[in-house]
Amino acid sequence: MLDFRHIFARFARLAPVLPLLLCLAVPARASGPDGEGIAALLGSPDPAERSMGLSVLAGRGQDALPGLIRAMTDPSARIRRGAVIGVALQPAPALADDGLLRALRDDDATVRSLAAHTLARIGEPVAGDLAALLGDPDDKVRVAAALALSRMGTGAIPALCSALDSPDPAVTAKAAWLLGALGSDGLPAVPALTRALGTSDMRLVHVLAETIDLIGPAPAMACQELALIGLRTGCPVTRIGGGAAPTLVKLLARPGTPLGHMALYALARMGSEAEPALRAALATGTEGQKAAAALLLTGIDPTLAHSLPEDLRKTLAGTMHIQ
Repeated sequence: MLDFRHIFARFARLAPVLPLLLCLAVPARASGPDGEGIAALLGSPDPAERSMGLSVLAGRGQDALPGLIRAMTDPSARIRRGAVIGVALQPAPALADDGLLRALRDDDATVRSLAAHTLARIGEPVAGDLAALLGDPDDKVRVAAALALSRMGTGAIPALCSALDSPDPAVTAKAAWLLGALGSDGLPAVPALTRALGTSDMRLVHVLAETIDLIGPAPAMACQELALIGLRTGCPVTRIGGGAAPTLVKLLARPGTPLGHMALYALARMGSEAEPALRAALATGTEGQKAAAALLLTGIDPTLAHSLPEDLRKTLAGTMHIQ
């Protein structure tokens, strides 16, 4: 007969550690903290705990995502921070885009910043949502959205071009500023920026014009786009139409700038079609607009020089040899 007494004796000695051995026998993916627990570790001020959180997250992979999404609404800012970090490290953070967009409105600045960086990684699919937040009443949200869009680079161009059509001048100005920050990479946005110059808000005109100057399109491209202002169809033309004249005259308020020079050149090419807009500028424009309008009008009809106001005649006397 077999003697089982020694087996039972060994089992009794192993009983205290048996639960631990059973845990080790279970696959790592099913053990350890869930998503909320991982968020708590990743948001910890203790480097050792953060390292543990990274290790556990690597083991659980995408299975941790539902818990991380839940943790993004936790009362603790520390856990919300860790949750966004965890989502950012996921192979498909776009699965949590709704939660990340909500996180841009978080009371905690670090959560907002982390969410912005993560949304930037998602890129164009959320660019439109971010552009809409440029008009949020909370300045912190606007800053976080702008940060995310700026980190997307050229991927944000389509959404920012759409934002140029916003009825809110502040949104248009922010979108233009972000496009200008791209420099020459923002070239695809020049047509939309040029169309937006039709606004009646002169402050916005200056912002848009400065953006175009920062991007630096070739003069031929700038003139062609200026020619299309005011046209109801997008059909390219070789001749500048009179519909563009009022907008071009606005740009005369920016003497010495590249787009100001292009506007002057375009109006000169337009000839008599520009006369109504130039006469309006002569009456109500800035000093720079009046001087440029007077110069252009005398080019259309030299006899007009003698009907100009005295101050403008003196200004143009050296150029036009007016007596």
